[in-house]
Amino acid sequence: MDGSISSTTTRSSPLRFAQKPSSPRPLLNPTPRVTHAGAGLQRATRLRAISPSPSPSPPTPQQQQPMEAFGFDALKETFSVDVAAAEARPLNVPLAAPFTIASSRLEAVSNVAVRVELSSGAVGWGEAPVLPSVTAEDQPAALAAVGRACAALVAARSAPLGAVLQDVADALPGHAFASARAGVEMAVIDAVANSIRIPLWRLFGGASNTVTTDITIPIVTPNEAAQLAAKYRGQGFQTLKLKVGKNLNSDIEVLKAIRLVHPDCSFILDANQGY
Repeated sequence: MDGSISSTTTRSSPLRFAQKPSSPRPLLNPTPRVTHAGAGLQRATRLRAISPSPSPSPPTPQQQQPMEAFGFDALKETFSVDVAAAEARPLNVPLAAPFTIASSRLEAVSNVAVRVELSSGAVGWGEAPVLPSVTAEDQPAALAAVGRACAALVAARSAPLGAVLQDVADALPGHAFASARAGVEMAVIDAVANSIRIPLWRLFGGASNTVTTDITIPIVTPNEAAQLAAKYRGQGFQTLKLKVGKNLNSDIEVLKAIRLVHPDCSFILDANQGY
């Protein structure tokens, strides 16, 4: 990660989201002090779904059963967010191998990392993925957009999580700021989850032990595609997503080469508007 910081904000920032509550709501404390039995019962009722473990693990196969969601929608109304610091950082990472699609070739990603710290000390991270051929932003534009949102988050009074997320959406509207908005939302939600010691898999409704996914083969030669397909077959992948769209005949040769080494796989073809 590039160590330089594009935009760091402090409490002196003059920006503020519009239409925030006139008086801040208290932050939910994940480890409250109980001074008497009645207070303990009341707080236990409010936090009954919070796990006492700071690092809960997903359920084992023996424990797998329908799990009650923690209640993200309810949390949006009850959890008061007070952002103490927020910043945008350039995130430049070279790829292990070039990734070629019909519209572009990537040798590195130039994204934006987002860090949000609440007044409780909880920290959340998000990432704004930048691909100018797909998103409307390049890295400088995304850094600037995230920086503005971070300044507003810090300047704003504490407000319910749902109101904060709506303010982020209002500040970074539409397709033009889609990746920046996603990165900021990610960081805020991650910070909230960390502050109440709930992993995101539970916050959004529980977890499954397994998930079936595909894996992508970029535009390469038939021989390179066959080598990747053989490798992915050994790793258990049964569905291969192939980047195509530059030359139909070459794409057909790639499919034939893959079929020889992975005869039982399923294909997803992604031409990225190349045909």
